[in-house]
Amino acid sequence: MSRGLVSRHAVALEGTGDSGVPARRACLLRTGALPRAAGTTVTAPRTVVLTSAAGGVGTAVQQAAEVSAHAYTVIGLSSEPAHLLSGAPALACPPTRDRVRFSERVLALVERAGPCLVVPGRDEDAVVLCERAAELAPLGASLTSGPGPAVRQAYDKALTPALLAGSALSMARTAATLPDALAVAEQVGYPLLIKPRRGNASRGVRLAHGSGELRRLFVPMQDVAQELLPLVADDRRPWDHHGDERAQVGEYSLQFLIGPAGDDLGCFASRNNLSGGTPRLVEVVDARTLGIGTRAHEALTRSGAWGAWNLQGRLAPCGTLRFFEINARPTGLTGLRARLGFNELDRLYEACVLRRLPPPARPPVPGQVIDVSGPQGDAGPVLRRRGEEAS
Repeated sequence: MSRGLVSRHAVALEGTGDSGVPARRACLLRTGALPRAAGTTVTAPRTVVLTSAAGGVGTAVQQAAEVSAHAYTVIGLSSEPAHLLSGAPALACPPTRDRVRFSERVLALVERAGPCLVVPGRDEDAVVLCERAAELAPLGASLTSGPGPAVRQAYDKALTPALLAGSALSMARTAATLPDALAVAEQVGYPLLIKPRRGNASRGVRLAHGSGELRRLFVPMQDVAQELLPLVADDRRPWDHHGDERAQVGEYSLQFLIGPAGDDLGCFASRNNLSGGTPRLVEVVDARTLGIGTRAHEALTRSGAWGAWNLQGRLAPCGTLRFFEINARPTGLTGLRARLGFNELDRLYEACVLRRLPPPARPPVPGQVIDVSGPQGDAGPVLRRRGEEAS
């Protein structure tokens, strides 16, 4: 019998139970996840199907399930042999590049699991699964983000700026052809970032310091060139690293949650310092002080977006945020946000699976600076509050 990924409350089983009872029924009989007082009814665990469970997003989603007041059955999938051979609790799955077999595997699990939230653990998973969203709905299941056209725009950097078109929000200038990239350089100067059109996690990102280097590095149809948004002096912190023009410091992350009908389910903002695309220091920010929450929500819903949407940017000299990336999924900070009272998993499950509005989110305490560089992104202590000297 195969085991699924284990949450604090429940164990997911594939196939049938020892007595031949179907898997989901066996799961409910075995977990005893929720304490039951006399005369009360046991509520069934909420089910989550999580792809690419071995990655940073997968770990963060598991953390959110563990700190939730609800019981979750998390069924993890992985195509990484090293992860499976290590004995980690996940079910084998074809790689995302095998689009048909990958999506069929997920759909087959959803059919057995019943109503559930399907969480793509990687960008590639989200793109493939959004093509099968219509088949999930009759099963009572939902992806964490949609619709398909908007998700595909988010993960093609040549098309991403169109998601914010017509709004007051600004994205870094982005070019999908070499002539356009040279024109952007004339407008904003060098260096320019060269990114894979469909890349993620800072993989494959290069810097072009002049036109010769830009012509040599830029690969037509595969790359985009993007304006490098500098860290402005007014937004520096004592704990920022200096001297590296590519240092990932002072990057703002705004996680928006939108209901299927366009309802505002909340936003969590942070200012992050990263290494290799992984957050290391997280400063909690009051999203209201950034002044873009309503405008961003309106811009996203205008494109039909719902679910989890992450906007990443930097503060401009004029004091407003400019964005360089949009993702349609939970992120590697989903677990930390849950520990701070903003549990995306709970809110998305309520809105997308149960089809009801969750209660208002508890505002996080701004100014906390948290070390998340420990194993698996575990949050360490609050190092300081903004304005305080380092301890």
